[in-house]
Amino acid sequence: MNGKGLTTAEALERAKQGKNVLTQGKKKSLFSVIAEQFASPLLLLLVAASVISIMTGEIVDGIIIIVVVLANVIIGTVQELSAEKSVEALRQINASTAVVIRDGVETEIPASDLVVGDYVILEAGRVVPADLALVQTSSLKVNESALTGESVAVEKDCSETSDEKTPLGDRKDKAFMSTLVEYGRGEGVVEKIGDHTEIGKISGMLHQIEKQETPLQKNLDSISKVLGIAGVVLCILMFACQIFIYRTPVIETLMISIAFAVAVIPEGLATVVTLVLTAGIQEMSKRNAIVKQIHAVETLGAVNVICSDKTGTLTQNRMTVVKWYLSGEALEPEELPADSKVFARLLEGFLACNDAKYSEETGEEIGDPTETAFIKYAKDKKLGYYDIMRDITRFDEIPFDSGRKMMTTLDRVERDGEIKNISYTKGAIDSVIVRCDRILDEDGIREITNEDVVLATQAADIMSSEALRVLALAYREGDTVPQEKDMIFVGLGAMIDPPKEGVKETVDECHHAGIDVAMITGDHKITAFAIAKELDIATDISQSISGAEIDEMDSDEFKKNVLDYRVFARVSPENKVQIVQAFQSHGKICSMTGDGVNDAPSLKAADIGVAMGIGGTEVAKDAAEMILVDDNFITIKNAVMEGRNLFNNIKKSVVYLLRSNFGEVVLMASAIFAGLSSPLSTIQILWVNLLTDTAPSLALGMDVGSDAVMNEKPRDVKAGILNRSDYLNIVIQGLISGGVTLLAFLLPVIMQYGTGNILANLEGNEELLKLCRTYCFSTLAINEMLMAYVCKTKGSLAFATKESWNNKALNIITAVGILLQIGILVVPPMRTLLKLAPVGTVDIALILFIAVAGVLINAAITLAKERLDIKRERNL
Repeated sequence: MNGKGLTTAEALERAKQGKNVLTQGKKKSLFSVIAEQFASPLLLLLVAASVISIMTGEIVDGIIIIVVVLANVIIGTVQELSAEKSVEALRQINASTAVVIRDGVETEIPASDLVVGDYVILEAGRVVPADLALVQTSSLKVNESALTGESVAVEKDCSETSDEKTPLGDRKDKAFMSTLVEYGRGEGVVEKIGDHTEIGKISGMLHQIEKQETPLQKNLDSISKVLGIAGVVLCILMFACQIFIYRTPVIETLMISIAFAVAVIPEGLATVVTLVLTAGIQEMSKRNAIVKQIHAVETLGAVNVICSDKTGTLTQNRMTVVKWYLSGEALEPEELPADSKVFARLLEGFLACNDAKYSEETGEEIGDPTETAFIKYAKDKKLGYYDIMRDITRFDEIPFDSGRKMMTTLDRVERDGEIKNISYTKGAIDSVIVRCDRILDEDGIREITNEDVVLATQAADIMSSEALRVLALAYREGDTVPQEKDMIFVGLGAMIDPPKEGVKETVDECHHAGIDVAMITGDHKITAFAIAKELDIATDISQSISGAEIDEMDSDEFKKNVLDYRVFARVSPENKVQIVQAFQSHGKICSMTGDGVNDAPSLKAADIGVAMGIGGTEVAKDAAEMILVDDNFITIKNAVMEGRNLFNNIKKSVVYLLRSNFGEVVLMASAIFAGLSSPLSTIQILWVNLLTDTAPSLALGMDVGSDAVMNEKPRDVKAGILNRSDYLNIVIQGLISGGVTLLAFLLPVIMQYGTGNILANLEGNEELLKLCRTYCFSTLAINEMLMAYVCKTKGSLAFATKESWNNKALNIITAVGILLQIGILVVPPMRTLLKLAPVGTVDIALILFIAVAGVLINAAITLAKERLDIKRERNL
């Protein structure tokens, strides 16, 4: 290095060590994504069934099954391809160019060409192109919120020193890649580039973190494996029984086995769950929550810990003046005297000594949040902002710097026809008040006393302990150049980023619903705890911990004690991942919210990552499963409620489908093991499973939700989607439905020949067998459609309450389905396709009677069981 900066030769030599870019993670190929979809045990079973169907000549059956498989694969592939964009977004936010000194000349180069040792110039509006050690700063302020989560721009000071153990937000002698220079100017030497920068570390963490399967995915895979094993075992037993006991020909036995396998497998299960989750996504979008990952909708319902970012989510992300100190008193805005001369001077000073502006076009304040707060106060309180500023003209200033901790402006002020030069100074109280020899009160200007100093300092300390940001104001008159001595002390203004309206009530609702809320922020512990206490997130400072304290703890110790904390302040990206994983180590289902680049790894590590839609970076949005359109914590609670309702609906659909298929298994197994012909053909079972079962189950999946779910505790994800009572209901209802439809299968034989030798009367009588299957098929289809109401509610209550009929989709689907089922009995082409016999009015009436009777028996038994369960729980 020669003086400032490198020579071109030195830069070219150092460039061999690597470019200033972030390494992109390995992308999944389209083939691998599709292959992952076929890894589902349920889909593999369907593929096997379709292959066997085609090989044995049942082409239509095989094609129908293949269509079901392809539909699920296409939906899953589209969802997967749209999800993994995090690292690409990281690359996009990097600075495109950098101003450096090369060969002693200031020049602009592509940021990717920077090397370690380059001398970089920083100016307001520029993105920091690499990690820099600052060697010169002039009123330099850098917005690091995307990296650290801190809401206020950081004042940089090259005279301070820090090391790797210093939290990122406190390294004032450093500037970090991809942060934004908001104010001032600085110069620095490149220390780290590319993957070695703090942003690069986050990129590396994103590569390393793998998303876990959601509870629902695990549950459905488990159910699919059980169904697969059960189906294979039963098919083998059936095959052996037909071959060795009844001496049935091999081809006929294969056809029976395929029909039985189709009865075991709920073909519509994967499709129904996918469509229900997709509908849930659409419903959440209406509530300002965009869900990117389809299975994340269900995960929301299991969340029992919400780790929320503070700024912009719990708070308004707008500094607001909430307290004043003047004439020896600390006052709330509503307590201010109506005609206070001291307050008029205090407000004028804070508006004059201020670099922020008000935009009439957007209706918003532009500038540093601590300065825009005073403009907003004047506008909101209708205190004549324009009238005040119209009479003030700045003609000189002393800019703020971190050494003096003050800013001074010299203004020409017109008041009552008289023009005066007034010098206003604002800053930290300890810097301002020591330069004052007088004080302004309602009686006028007088000499300042020690008591005045003590009272003002104590007031500032109390405000600071309440997490308020405090600024002092003083002035002097008659100067031609700005000065910061022998000033008149006026008072204090204190501000805070206040909680959003309704958040406190929402936090209380979460607690009532068994959901713990934790605050994770880049702000200081005292500031964070003050907001957390106001929102009932934490009650004592002992529930707060800083990132530095986490780093000092042993990893196992932190995991053990993490449930004791509710506020995590001044944390690093690594700390955030640690926090999420610590909660998960206790079996918690963790939601993490965030908006910055620093949040991306923890968003990906969480069970459900939630990014901010308004203030969030693209990196955070792409790493998350859900995006809040309105950046509001209340929306998270609404999404959790929707997730709980959705899980309940999916559970109804799964119970309904498994109950229906178990009823078919009982029917098929009873008939075949008794030596009867198969009561249903493969295509008839597919018709029932894919149409008369799938449509009602889809309607159940979109059932009307209830706010009452937030009165319940989060479900135990280890317990699975179904509990013991659900399985018992499936068995009981399946046995009854199977028995009823078996009776329907035998009824034509009994009516024609009596209850004598049924086997002999059926053997070789193809027309009678077709009629028996017609009775059985129609009874089964209608019975299963009506059974949706039993699964929707409980027992005989299925038809006796308003809740029974509040699902319009189910009502329409059931009515149309029953009419369609009756219609195919009288339309010849449909009868031929489904291999049905012609029937008359009496036959249809009998079919309806048996189907409805079966439903009513099931409803009564289910109700009795539910009441016994409730009584047993009360006794326990």
